Amino acid sequence: MQINQINAFLAVAELGSFSLAAERLHITQPAVSKRVRQLENSVRVELFDRIGKRSILTPHGRAFKPHAERILQELDSYRSSLSRHQETPSGSLSFATSHHIGLHRLPQVLRDFKIRYPQVDLDLHFMDSEDACIAIANNELELAIVTLPELADDRLVCEPVWIDELFVVMASDHELAELREIDPARLLEHAAILPSPGTFTRRIINNLFAGYSGQLKIVLETNYLETIKVMVSANLGWSILPSSMLDVNLTGHRLRGLDARRPLGIVTRNKRTLSLSSTALIELLRENLVDADS
Repeated sequence: MQINQINAFLAVAELGSFSLAAERLHITQPAVSKRVRQLENSVRVELFDRIGKRSILTPHGRAFKPHAERILQELDSYRSSLSRHQETPSGSLSFATSHHIGLHRLPQVLRDFKIRYPQVDLDLHFMDSEDACIAIANNELELAIVTLPELADDRLVCEPVWIDELFVVMASDHELAELREIDPARLLEHAAILPSPGTFTRRIINNLFAGYSGQLKIVLETNYLETIKVMVSANLGWSILPSSMLDVNLTGHRLRGLDARRPLGIVTRNKRTLSLSSTALIELLRENLVDADS
């Protein structure tokens, strides 16, 4: 059953003539006859009695007519609603982000978004960046704002928004705290508290130490950077964290000869049409683009 078939049926029902219906619809009479015949085949009943030059609704046709009218009314209602939604974002916006980004990057952006688009209800899912990317690739989510992978799945579209500069961090009373720059080889001698294996940030850290002999002395691994920060502040080990997490309880150091950074940004599904609300949030994020020195 197709909309053009229903339009043809209703035109013939109103005008009582296939030829007059063809004139109204700006198509040929055989085209109208074909559409009505296809509709009759679809509902498996005859809808018109052809009596001379007149076409009169059968009992089945009279019973079907109000349903056909409601179908077109529902379609018109949907089109009107869609038109309004295309003008102003509204409804629910479901997206994923990591705990770190949710705490340190998004609050002001989301505040500005709610001021600009009060009709949108935010449905925020806190997820590991890796899991969020999998959900996007599997079409389970439309939008994620996370740490970007070094090598993205072909199904993903990744757009950097922020660059996190990564620092070696430790408590102020750590043995290496007084150094301005730290040789990575020195860190291998001390306990480390690092993000869990398999995370994008951990892969960056592993790559930084790939050229050095010896193994990292890992005493704790966790996905939560805030937990790492607390453990490091207690001088239970050193770690590598974004510069945005430095405070009076931590000292931050650059790794000698190495530039440690990680991109944060937008992940969407390749070839997926985004909702107006998602597009609006992405545009707002682009307005807030910052570089590593910001």
